[in-house]
Amino acid sequence: MTEPNNSLVPQDESPGPPEVQWPDAANPTGDPLVDRALASLEDVAAAPVADHGELYAGIHDSLLEALDAEPGLPSAPQTSSSDPRPEGDR
Repeated sequence: MTEPNNSLVPQDESPGPPEVQWPDAANPTGDPLVDRALASLEDVAAAPVADHGELYAGIHDSLLEALDAEPGLPSAPQTSSSDPRPEGDR
């Protein structure tokens, strides 16, 4: 004799993955470099999972740039990754 199936999920449909709860947007910090880096977090939810590592690495680099910046001074220009020599050696 078989047991009755009282499952609420139909047998031909399996439940999908749980919906991800993304946090709200970051509160402004008052530091434009940090705020710009944190604003990039909003792009992660819409990006394919395979791209998340690259996005997080970019956010990490932006936060490091903000930490390295002198307060009150403009940020240093980005150097090209294809030419790692310092500006004076070019």
